[in-house]
Amino acid sequence: MSALLVARKDIQDAIRSRTLLIVTCLFTTFLSIYTYVTVAMITPSQPVGATDLYLPVASVVAVVGTLLGYNSIVGERASGSVKFLLGQPHTRRDVVVGKFLGRAAVVMVTVLVAFAVVGPHYAVLAASPSVTAYAVLVGKMLVLGVVFVAVSVAFSAALRSTTVATWGAVGIAVLFAFVWDSVILIIETSVFPPQSTPPNWFYLFRRLNPKYAFMDVGAADIGETVPFYLDSWFGGVILVGWLLVSLGIASLRFERGDIA
Repeated sequence: MSALLVARKDIQDAIRSRTLLIVTCLFTTFLSIYTYVTVAMITPSQPVGATDLYLPVASVVAVVGTLLGYNSIVGERASGSVKFLLGQPHTRRDVVVGKFLGRAAVVMVTVLVAFAVVGPHYAVLAASPSVTAYAVLVGKMLVLGVVFVAVSVAFSAALRSTTVATWGAVGIAVLFAFVWDSVILIIETSVFPPQSTPPNWFYLFRRLNPKYAFMDVGAADIGETVPFYLDSWFGGVILVGWLLVSLGIASLRFERGDIA
């Protein structure tokens, strides 16, 4: 119950500071423009579906989730308001969980509003719009947003400087959204011979980035029986692992750290 009170306060703060409004407007604008450019400006022979929107939108969701969560605890610590929180019947774990729930709710509202606004836009533009595929895409974005909030909350709990937290959050966002893709491309083009099939560890490494967890690797891709860690269900294990490990680290660091 205490964690829910912290979460409610965090959501109210996001509304009062207009963080929720600003982030939602920016993400909705991006999604609208990107959907139009991707779906409308294509040739009839190459129709685009909801799944084609996944990777670029997932990268932006990673950035949104990270930047919304990075200041959740370190900001309270720097301002001294964390002492007020802990002066109430809240444990340090309640604060961590409550902050995570509050920021996760902000990300989820942002994603839901954006996709609700863009949905009719997509339905009109797409050659063969699929409600199911669109709903699945929304669900994946919600999960990714929550996972990246957990990662950034853990990062926030481990630091005491808002400056370090800010630059660190930018680094995390860039790493998962863009740098990871570049590393994968470099490995694929420089380590393996042309036209060859990369080994299984390459696909596992790619999949360790949460935004790639939903991407399946079939027998046609690797030319052999798919190992368990490349099966569809293992993507869920990766995401749950990121979520639980991040929150566990956040809780431990905050409980053992100095509040001052």
